[in-house]
Amino acid sequence: MKKFWIVLLSVALIMAFAMPVCAADVKFSGSYIAQGYYDNNRTMSKDSGASVQNIWQRLRVQTDFKIQEGLTLTTRFDAMEKIWGASRSSLIGSGAGQSAAAGWTANSGTPDTESENIKFEHAYVTAGLWGGNLKVGYQRQSVFGTEFGDSGDATYGPRVWYDYTIGPWMFIALWDKVEGTKYYTSAGPGVAGYQVDSDQEKFAGAFMYNWGKGNAGLLIYYYLITGQAGPNAIPGSNYSLLTDATGYKRQIWLFDPYFKAQIGPVYVEGELVYWTGKWQKGEMPQSTQADVTLDGLSAYVSATYDFAPMYAGLTLAYVSGDDKATTDKNEFGAPAGSDWNPCLMLFNYDLNRWNGAQGNVGYSWAMPGASNLQLAQIFVGVKPVPKLNIRASYTIAQADKEASSVNWTSKNYGTEFDLTATYKIYDNLSYMVGMAYLWAGDYFKGTNNAATVDNDYLVTHKLTLTF
Repeated sequence: MKKFWIVLLSVALIMAFAMPVCAADVKFSGSYIAQGYYDNNRTMSKDSGASVQNIWQRLRVQTDFKIQEGLTLTTRFDAMEKIWGASRSSLIGSGAGQSAAAGWTANSGTPDTESENIKFEHAYVTAGLWGGNLKVGYQRQSVFGTEFGDSGDATYGPRVWYDYTIGPWMFIALWDKVEGTKYYTSAGPGVAGYQVDSDQEKFAGAFMYNWGKGNAGLLIYYYLITGQAGPNAIPGSNYSLLTDATGYKRQIWLFDPYFKAQIGPVYVEGELVYWTGKWQKGEMPQSTQADVTLDGLSAYVSATYDFAPMYAGLTLAYVSGDDKATTDKNEFGAPAGSDWNPCLMLFNYDLNRWNGAQGNVGYSWAMPGASNLQLAQIFVGVKPVPKLNIRASYTIAQADKEASSVNWTSKNYGTEFDLTATYKIYDNLSYMVGMAYLWAGDYFKGTNNAATVDNDYLVTHKLTLTF
C-alpha cells in the first residue's frame, strides 16, 4: 500500500508540474521548398561541358510557445537542407569557399553533417516589458528596410532586441554578436596570443514611421571587429580580423535609411547604405599595418506601375567597388543581402549556394549578396487569372571598379533575360517554372585576356509550401 501511495503521489506531482506547460498555446509555422536546376554552362567557358543539374530542398519549422500573456518562447529549425541524392557523411572534395578540413562538400553549400540533421537556428524569448517588446536569444540578423540589404534567410545569431511603439513610430535598440566569431586562440596559457579574444559585435539603434500606404526608417549601427586572421576578410563572413603580427581592429559606422510607399497605381521602394570608419586601425605595439579608412556606398530603388492585369517596372542598384589605387582607403560598399535575388542566375544566392561559383572567377556562396555592382533591370508581368503570375525581365550589370589591380579584363558582368510563371495550386502551395539566358560579359575572363567566354542558360522549377 505504501508503494501505491508513493507512485500516486509521484504521478500527481508530475501532472502538477506539467499542467502549466500543457496550458501554453503552441503555434507552428514554416515552409517546405524543393527546387530543381539545369544549368547548361556554369563555368561560362566555350565547349567546357560543365552543365549542372540538381534538386535541393529545405524544411523549415518555427514553433511559438505562448507561455502566458506577453511571454513567448520561439524556436526555428531547418531539416534535410540538402541536394537530393548528395553523399552522406563523406567529404567528396572542395570548391569555392569550401575545404575538406572544414567539413564542406562540393555538391552542397553546407556542411554535410548539417544537411543530414535538424539544425536549430532560432531560440529566443519575447517578453512584453515597459510598454515594448524585449527579445533575447538566437534570432534573425541583418534584416531592416527592403530586401536589398536583407540576409535574414541566411543570417542568424545571438541578439538582444528591444522595440517600443508609440502611435505611428517604432523605436528599436539592439546588440548583436556575429555567429562563428567568438573563440580564443589555440595557443596555451602564458602565450600572448591566448589573451586575444576574437569577436564581432554590433550596437544599433533604429526608428520606423508608418503611414497608411507606406513606411520609412533609419538604422544606425556601430560595428566592432577584432580577431585572429588576415586583413582581407569581410565583415559578416566567418573570418576574424585581428592578427598577433599585424595587431589591428575594425570600427565601422553604418547608416541605413529606407522607404516604401504606394502612390496611386505606383509602388516604389528604396534603400541607401553608407558605411564609414576605420577598416584597419592599429592597436597593438607590434602592429606594422598602416591605418585604412572605410568609405563605401550602396543604393537601391525599384518602382512598379500596376495597370491590372499587367504591371511593369524598373530596378536600379549600385554597390561601390574598391579603388585599388587608394591604399589608405577602402571604398567598397556593403554587399547586398542574400534575400535580394534580382535574377535567376546573376547574383542569385540559392543558385550560387547549391550549384557552386559562377564562372571561372565568379562569386563564392560564402559571401552572400552582390558587391561591386552597377545594375539596371526592366520588368513586365501579367496576371491573366488571380492565381497565375507571368513575369519577364531584362538586366544589365557591370562592376563598379576593376575586380583586381592586376589588369582585370573587363567590368562587364553581362546581360540576362529571365522568364518565370508562378501558379498558386492552393493558397499555401505554389509552383514556379522559369528559364534564364545570360549573355556573359568579359568580366569572367578575369586577368586572362585570351580566355574565351561563352553564354549560359538555365531552366528551373520550384515548389513552395507555406504553413
